[in-house]
Amino acid sequence: MALDEDVPFQVLRKTWQPVGLSRDLPVNGTLHYTLLDEEIVVVRFEDQVLATRDACPHKGMRLRRASVGTDELVCAYHGWRFGADGQCTGIPSLPDPPQRLLDKASLPVFAVQERYGMIWVRLDAEEAAPLPDVPEFEGHDDWAYYLAEPMVFGCGFRREIENYLDMTHFAFAHSTTLGAAADVVLPPLTISRLDDGFQMEAPFPALANPGMEPTKLQQAHQRHQRCYLPNFTTIRQTFEDGDERMLVHIPSPNTREQCTVFWALAQPATFNGPALADQVAFSTQVLEEDRFMCENQVPLEVPINPSRGGWGVLVAPGDTLANTFQKSFRVFLKRHLNPA
Repeated sequence: MALDEDVPFQVLRKTWQPVGLSRDLPVNGTLHYTLLDEEIVVVRFEDQVLATRDACPHKGMRLRRASVGTDELVCAYHGWRFGADGQCTGIPSLPDPPQRLLDKASLPVFAVQERYGMIWVRLDAEEAAPLPDVPEFEGHDDWAYYLAEPMVFGCGFRREIENYLDMTHFAFAHSTTLGAAADVVLPPLTISRLDDGFQMEAPFPALANPGMEPTKLQQAHQRHQRCYLPNFTTIRQTFEDGDERMLVHIPSPNTREQCTVFWALAQPATFNGPALADQVAFSTQVLEEDRFMCENQVPLEVPINPSRGGWGVLVAPGDTLANTFQKSFRVFLKRHLNPA
């Protein structure tokens, strides 16, 4: 069954997507975000977080401009008031409004939760996939967790995922950073398809180049890459000295040709290498190189349906993991697409 290009966004409305960092939303603060072409606003009250459309139901004034008080959101345009549950509680120009009008004027409320230092929103009531459990990102066994600043990519989220899964671009796209000692020949990959995604086991393709001593992060290591559909990926790196660290990577779709990459690092207290802050600076440089590549590919989003003789017909060994994602993602979409 061929899928329309609007199907991914339809299904992803049923999934949890990060829309901001918890540290950026203080009490009585607001945070606005475009998620799956939907402009939303997130409001933190004293004891509750509200996620809704970024528009007052009266005249469409952006609620990011509203004032926030104790359990109340007040529209800046006409003063309409809304409770922390989205219920309209007052209309200044109508001192005694009927309850049916207040009910009709209430805000649509999206599911929201906070985890791993991020604010997650699900636009539809139905849940297609829960958030994965990653103990290392919640202080498991004294692991330190560092949540980096999100990065906006001018490309579709599937294009960014393909880049993140690619095992043969290191020596070219990252020739001076992560791939300074990378081999251009793909190592053996072990890929397993799972009910909720897939995983890969493979060595990082590093070489011992004459005259160059690779840094800890450039050295050969074993990669355990786990993708939880639709777009939550972790990488566990095991170095030759036994050290480990983990990364999490989630490209949250804004529009069809823009996504925001939420990412973080974690490592045990005994890690013998650069401090987490230094690792984030290094990884940010690597992501900037990735962003350049993603924003200069045609098309900006990977087509959901492969076509013979069209885009992607020239397949190399390094495309194995990306192709696994494409096939698994299409199965995920078909499984959760509501029948017409």
